[in-house]
Amino acid sequence: MTGPQSGATGPQSGATSPLASATGLLAGAISYALSVCALVRQGEMALPTPCAEWDLSMLLGHLSDSMADLETAIRTGHLDLNWPADRADAGRAGGDPVEVLRDRAAQLLGASYCYAGPERLVAVGGLPLPAGLVACTGAVEIAVHGWDVSAARGRAGRGGTRPIPAALATRMLRLCPLLVAGREGLFDVPVEVTAQASPGDRLVGYLGRDPATPPLVTGQ
Repeated sequence: MTGPQSGATGPQSGATSPLASATGLLAGAISYALSVCALVRQGEMALPTPCAEWDLSMLLGHLSDSMADLETAIRTGHLDLNWPADRADAGRAGGDPVEVLRDRAAQLLGASYCYAGPERLVAVGGLPLPAGLVACTGAVEIAVHGWDVSAARGRAGRGGTRPIPAALATRMLRLCPLLVAGREGLFDVPVEVTAQASPGDRLVGYLGRDPATPPLVTGQ
């Protein structure tokens, strides 16, 4: 999964309150992602996604691995940023990738309720960060990749793209300036959306996705 950037040094006075509810934010992101992924069928695994060079199978594998990495980070207090380059292929060899995703989501939620607390730290690349900050960063990634899954199916004519719920997206938009301090290799430049855009569309636009016509994006 994508870890918090070096510019995010921890919650300050204005960020303490939203980060205290990190587990709720994470639960909301997981609920949205699972509701989208539950619609995926085996025959759709080769569909292209908004993530450049990734098909749907690879995206689901990456999302599962991200959840597993976050669960380990919260449980052990350590997040390793040096993953093998082919981690996105891991979902291909584990049976039904959606079932794998559900199992890892359950493990992640269990860890977040058991181990996350205001005093708990996670070492990210050797830098200790509040577990709540790490969980919120993971929640944003899980939600936006859930949207990527929905967009992949939507532009292939497998139903409309399901937006990230407004309440969830609004909370994430408030946190994004703290969590997304750098974009290179992670997210593309923000996509401009209309003033009337929903919170979900504004969130994916901020993270480099076009909510109207999902293009290929360079970041993961």
